Amino acid sequence: MRKSAAIIALVLGWALIMQSLGWAQTSYYAFVKSLSHGHTSIDAYHWETRDKSYINGHFYSVKAPGLALVLTPPFMALDAVGAPTLARKAADTARAGGARQWTYRGLNVHAYGYNAQRAAEIKRRLEIQAPMVWALGLFGTVLPALLLLLLTRRLVDRIEPGLGTLTAVTLGGATLVMPFAVNLFSHVLAALLAFAAFALAWRERERAEPNMRDIALAGVLAGLAVTTEYPLAIAGAIVGVYVALRGLRRAAVYAFGVVLGVLPLLIYNLLAFGSITTLSYKNAVNEQGRSGHETLGLNGDGLFGIGMPKPRYALELLLSPRGLVVVTPIVLMGLLGTVLLWRRGRRAEAGVIGAVVAAYFVYDAGYWLPMGGGSPGPRFLIPTLPFLAVGIAAAWRRWPGPTLALAVPSAVTMIAAAITYPLVTFGHTADWSQRASDANFQHTVLSLFGLDNGWLAVAPVLAAFLAAAVLAWRSAPRLRVGFSGWPVLAAWGLIAGYLAPRIGETVIAGRVVGPVGIVDHRGHGQLVVWALIATGISLAVAGWRSAKVVDDEAPTDRPRDPEPGDRSGPPVFPRRPRQPVGVQHHGPEPETT
Repeated sequence: MRKSAAIIALVLGWALIMQSLGWAQTSYYAFVKSLSHGHTSIDAYHWETRDKSYINGHFYSVKAPGLALVLTPPFMALDAVGAPTLARKAADTARAGGARQWTYRGLNVHAYGYNAQRAAEIKRRLEIQAPMVWALGLFGTVLPALLLLLLTRRLVDRIEPGLGTLTAVTLGGATLVMPFAVNLFSHVLAALLAFAAFALAWRERERAEPNMRDIALAGVLAGLAVTTEYPLAIAGAIVGVYVALRGLRRAAVYAFGVVLGVLPLLIYNLLAFGSITTLSYKNAVNEQGRSGHETLGLNGDGLFGIGMPKPRYALELLLSPRGLVVVTPIVLMGLLGTVLLWRRGRRAEAGVIGAVVAAYFVYDAGYWLPMGGGSPGPRFLIPTLPFLAVGIAAAWRRWPGPTLALAVPSAVTMIAAAITYPLVTFGHTADWSQRASDANFQHTVLSLFGLDNGWLAVAPVLAAFLAAAVLAWRSAPRLRVGFSGWPVLAAWGLIAGYLAPRIGETVIAGRVVGPVGIVDHRGHGQLVVWALIATGISLAVAGWRSAKVVDDEAPTDRPRDPEPGDRSGPPVFPRRPRQPVGVQHHGPEPETT
């Protein structure tokens, strides 16, 4: 029960947060509204978003169609029961109660064709649509995030018995999954589909007999991931190589499944653009001007904006104030854990994880906007996170102290971003601590009942996240924390508080202008201090508790996986005969004492 309660608490916290709107969310919402009326173009709504393209005389969402196709039936059901009217009333109640993150300040008429009347009209429309976007997010981001955590828990419990829940909550609470589980982007859904394809292929690999159904379904999921987000073709190809290593028959079945999975994309392209090979990235709007499409080609250079990797961008992806090592250092333990998997003999699976991480890192370092615009970190690397979670599980077993020392600051940073305003640009990570100090948080469900967006409204969210962390930790076997986490924490504090602001982040004015030769050196020192304090307390408490008990549930440094010829049957503890420690991955279903 404790294991399920940890995940339920985390998901409840996500569901309570009601996001502010950005271009991506409004683009998806315009896409869904158009599909619900039988149209593929967003001509009627194009001023609501900047994430759009202009093809054959019509405006389209620049997004792949997968998420919008998933959300159209829920939207139509909500629309049929009068949800848009309720959304208007909820937005008005929130504003009257002092919650104003949905209220757009200033007209910024240049973003609306230099038309003041249109600007006022669109901004009011966006405000009253925000609760509807939140409702769709329950289906489009929160539910996929829940499924991703459940899948992660199940897979991890096969290879690291007892650590599935802790690893799943680490993935959901201490990585970029946290803020993007509450913002209407396709990243979480796409990552779920790609990781599920890998999990199925892995399961089939360990079966005694071939199972072509699993391989075909893995291919379908990989194809659907591409339908949801075009760059997921990279992960699908890597999983395809993993499958093909077992024979050409499996490769052919997987490829057939991929074709089935991309059929919705091909059909959409044909209906919208008249060609199955035309993607919505084509003719992305760069500058709106008065027409809404004054200049096109936002992703026109290279392959949809991707060129040769740039060393400076690679450095920033890791060590800038929004770099992965700074905002979510737990990914380092995922990499180290992947090395452990390799050494234990799981070389094919470790190779897939390493290849996915390397491929997406190279791709992102070559993209003209590596952080993806407004984002708490490099969001195009989100597909790598569930793969890295497998390594994080191994790290929890082998190095619990250092893993805890990096998981807590990751969680503090991601939670701070999620509850304040995650979609910041370069130089604005300090906004998270500033907004928290000012009690200026994202709206929550309580805001709909007249509360503002201060501490009282966000308190249930924080309580849910804290409960998830405590329950997840207590669900795991006793882990000896010791003192090894303290130097790791000190090293992260030095990197995040001192090095990252000095590296800074390149100011990118747009694809046409590009980098302007300016590096923004602002960091988020106050939040780093908060994270250091929270982690210090966590290490002290965990170390004190682990010092008081004898670890008789599971070894800290787990022995190697069984090899062919080893004795069969579950291992047993001395003085506790016939009680299994936890059956290894290629035995029966895992069980723990």
